[in-house]
Amino acid sequence: MKPPLLRLLALLFALGLVAAACGGDSDDEGADDARVATATDDGGDMADDPADDVADDSSDDMADDGDDMTGDAADDMADDGDGMAAIDRTGEVIRVGYVNNEGAAFALPEFRTGGEVAIATINESGGINGAMIETVVCLSDGTPESAINCANELIEADVVLAYMGIEVASDAAIGLWLDAGIPYISSNSWGNIERNSPGAFLLHTASAAYAVGPAKTFSDLGLSHIAVILEGTPSGIAFIDSIVAPVLAHNEIEFERIIVDPAAPDWTAAIAAAQAAGVEGIWGQLTEPGCIGMVGAVAASGYTDPVFAGSCSFYIGILGELAIGTYTQGDVYFPSVKQFAPPEIADRLTQYEAEMAAAGYEDHIEGFAVAPYSAWRELEFILEKIEGPITSASVIDAFNNAGETPGWFGADLRCGMAPWPSETSHCGSSIAVWQIGMRDDGSIGRILVGDGFFDAFEYSGF
Repeated sequence: MKPPLLRLLALLFALGLVAAACGGDSDDEGADDARVATATDDGGDMADDPADDVADDSSDDMADDGDDMTGDAADDMADDGDGMAAIDRTGEVIRVGYVNNEGAAFALPEFRTGGEVAIATINESGGINGAMIETVVCLSDGTPESAINCANELIEADVVLAYMGIEVASDAAIGLWLDAGIPYISSNSWGNIERNSPGAFLLHTASAAYAVGPAKTFSDLGLSHIAVILEGTPSGIAFIDSIVAPVLAHNEIEFERIIVDPAAPDWTAAIAAAQAAGVEGIWGQLTEPGCIGMVGAVAASGYTDPVFAGSCSFYIGILGELAIGTYTQGDVYFPSVKQFAPPEIADRLTQYEAEMAAAGYEDHIEGFAVAPYSAWRELEFILEKIEGPITSASVIDAFNNAGETPGWFGADLRCGMAPWPSETSHCGSSIAVWQIGMRDDGSIGRILVGDGFFDAFEYSGF
């Protein structure tokens, strides 16, 4: 495993709760690099950074056990099931904006490549009822200025919708998109404003759901006194105060708050403080580097009670056997855990692996690319339901009235139904808990806990 410390600092915990912006490189930045790329292009002309985009076992997972799904989503997407006449858009082009962070200081090309591969597959399979998707790509560097530049550039390009692969400066630009009447769409939330913005649609699980996995796990284990370790950032502290504290209280769990300096964390001292407090378990609500430091310090200290490493994943491959026994969570199935997925999702993951490999993105298969790939296959279904012209207004209307629609790598979506009422833009609220262990094939990886994916809101107390 390559030492991806610079890249790790650029990764997110909970796919959008906190961003640590360092690492990666790109020769393409900002609005000057906005360009048109048809979705049948594999993206080889775009900046790419495969060297360190490694994930061990999976990233952040979102899924359901499949029982509430509508069967094979491929069949669902081919047949609207309501007896309507087939819609023929042959010859039409759907022009969409695609923004992704790939600047000199912050680059996650996986959030672009996964979407490109999905769009190419959609087009090669006949497009949206015959219409081809054309992307106008703008690479942003993660700064507010770059986010604003991309928004202005793509609004001028007259795109029908704006898709964010990842845009950590989204709060600076989302007003521009929505004022222009252009729907803002992504797999997850990258800022605060979009979570409750009419015209914004975030296909996967609400950020607050990530407080529920650890709380439910500790409650199921019969624990009533834990430590929550976090890096002392304003957003991290706010998340603990507004979300974690009431969720733990609802589950009748008391907690000790242990804050570490994000610039110079002393993980040994943090674990010692937890032990001194006599806690029965430790929950790290941390960035990826923080999880590596915390779990390593736990192993060195000899602490043997349950440890929940937030929604981190990279620590598993880096620490190996030292990660065994820890818990993590997520909101989508990945190829490495497809043995736990319903058969139809396992088949889609196999298809995804083949398509990513054929496009030259083997290094991105197990990483964040699953999020945009899944989102675009879900977006395909929603767009196919539009009967009249596909415009910004009709896309917004389609989302608002989508109801329950198939999830591609996870639970069914409920866009327009606010499954997490305090984050109304999100289409999902399902989460899964995994424990790291030795698998039957001798590998170290995630093993699904309990009955698998569940609606986190039902256990939140909100």
